[in-house]
Amino acid sequence: MLKVLLDSWREGLEKISLTKLQVEMLGKSLTESKMNVDSLLDDNKVIVEIDNLDLANNFLKEAEKIGVNCKLILDDD
Repeated sequence: MLKVLLDSWREGLEKISLTKLQVEMLGKSLTESKMNVDSLLDDNKVIVEIDNLDLANNFLKEAEKIGVNCKLILDDD
């Protein structure tokens, strides 16, 4: 299982787009996705587990576009 660390956010973060991205791309529930966004906005780091490298890389790219500072992490990090 791969993990994506949502580390912080930049000015202009598209929070609705981030919620939708998690629901549509990762299949997360709306509740979980909104909790992740709210946690990130409260300056907490959020870890999202993704089981496919291509999907993880696509998620990273899209999240960066909408204002999230994120990176792929290994299980032992």
